[in-house]
Amino acid sequence: MTVSLLLLAVATVLIMLQPLLAGRLVDRAADGAPSAAWVMSLLAMLVGQLVLEALAQFRLDRTGERVVLQSRAVFTTHVVHLPIGVLDASRTGGLLARGTSDASLLRDMPRAVGDLVFGSLTLLGAGIIMLSIDAITVGVVVVVMAVAFGAGSPLLSRIQHASMKRQAALGDYTAGLDRTLGAARTVKLFGAEDREVKSISTGAHAAYEAGVRIASATAGNRLLVRLGVTGAFLAIMIIDGRRVTSGELSVGQFVSMFAFAMYAVFPITAGFSALATLRTSAGAYHHLVAVLRELPEDDASRLDSEPAPVASRSAGRPAPLVEFEHVSFSYGDNAVLSDVSLRLNRNQVTALIGPSGAGKSTILGLLCRFHDPATGTVRWDGQDIRSMSLKDLRGKLGLLEQDAPVLNGTIRDNLLIADPGATDSDLWRVLAQANIVDEIAMMPAQLDTPVLERGRSLSGGQRQRLALARAYLSKSELILMDEPTAHLDRANEYDVMANLLEARGQRSLLVVAHRLSTVTSADQILVLSHGRIQAAGTHKELLRLPIYRELIEHELADR
Repeated sequence: MTVSLLLLAVATVLIMLQPLLAGRLVDRAADGAPSAAWVMSLLAMLVGQLVLEALAQFRLDRTGERVVLQSRAVFTTHVVHLPIGVLDASRTGGLLARGTSDASLLRDMPRAVGDLVFGSLTLLGAGIIMLSIDAITVGVVVVVMAVAFGAGSPLLSRIQHASMKRQAALGDYTAGLDRTLGAARTVKLFGAEDREVKSISTGAHAAYEAGVRIASATAGNRLLVRLGVTGAFLAIMIIDGRRVTSGELSVGQFVSMFAFAMYAVFPITAGFSALATLRTSAGAYHHLVAVLRELPEDDASRLDSEPAPVASRSAGRPAPLVEFEHVSFSYGDNAVLSDVSLRLNRNQVTALIGPSGAGKSTILGLLCRFHDPATGTVRWDGQDIRSMSLKDLRGKLGLLEQDAPVLNGTIRDNLLIADPGATDSDLWRVLAQANIVDEIAMMPAQLDTPVLERGRSLSGGQRQRLALARAYLSKSELILMDEPTAHLDRANEYDVMANLLEARGQRSLLVVAHRLSTVTSADQILVLSHGRIQAAGTHKELLRLPIYRELIEHELADR
């Protein structure tokens, strides 16, 4: 930016010299003096000015591209590191619009700044020289232009306000389109295409209306600027034309005044357009920064004022791998967990059961620190997890989510996210553990087979087993599984559960389950109901309890 503006400053000096030379040429021609050298000098200044302007504008445009690149890099890094709670409350389409459309509007900011600086320097230089020639005319021109600028100033605020409205509407449009395309089969099945189109179009129409307001304000600005410029030209022609006639000004001076005015017109017009561009970019910038104000999920939220207390334990008794101590949690005003205490020991398979909405997935989210408890403490090996870095904590965990998300890419890409350094033999091993190895081997490209967006080329059971293989590949001490067999038939479920139980003694498992066959072989079963742990024990021990027998009858009956 600095180098570009210096180039524009030199170009401005060359511009200021040209009208003076032109005036001298006219006077020398009137006197019959030789003027070839003056003509060559004028041409050299013109070429130099144009080359410097072109180079400066190229550098400013390149800077604009860098601004967009860096803005998107900062935005991407920030959004990916936002807490799960913020992401859950945000619309994916809205975030996409801010990272694409909003960021792209920052591209013209450097050029707009350059136009403002260039216009200001040109106007200042032209004004000073014109004052030395004819102060009266300059005073009239300044008054005319000041009135035009003053009248157009309120329109600039309208442009920025409309720009913010337009970017918000574009976010609504993108979010609606993303929602509809993400559920395309459901929309088509219920014949809701036209209703969805109407809903999505609301955002498009709002963006159009905001764009029209921007266009009208911009047109008003241009009109006022043109009126000011035209008025300035007329003032010079009338006032200085009469003074030339009376002999108060030479023809060369009149030519210089008119040339200075003409040279100043283009930078003034460009500067006014630059102000409109900056207001439009400012609207997009404020819309983009609204997301950047959200605090990222990082180590700033750790407990670092005092060493984390270590869980009390009996002499010689090791701390459990995981301990929840009097933990409560709410989503807003909706209380989910209340005074939950539990323990997970090393190399143990624990099943977490309970009715839908009891808070089972919330316990997994608290352990992963997607959320922090409102009260109470979650400990890992006796240490408060809030005193651990997120990277260290999550490096000890593997996660199989209930909807088994699959990333757009290949089978290999989806597995390597858990361990980028894994070899092909490692990948085939975990695929075998997840009981999907034969199906992958039969695919044309095997590990390099594309899975399409959201894993649409795979069945629900294949997506779940691929996600399970990914969890196996992680170098975790504890694998968290949210209903790992929900989409599997009985044969695959039996094989997967057999492989899961083989992991006993190698790593710990915490399995959220809705099937009886998933929990009967667990070392420990935790019964969660009404936000509390109501019972804990083995299948045989819990059969004596009415709450467990009721869950077996209504929630865990294998179908």
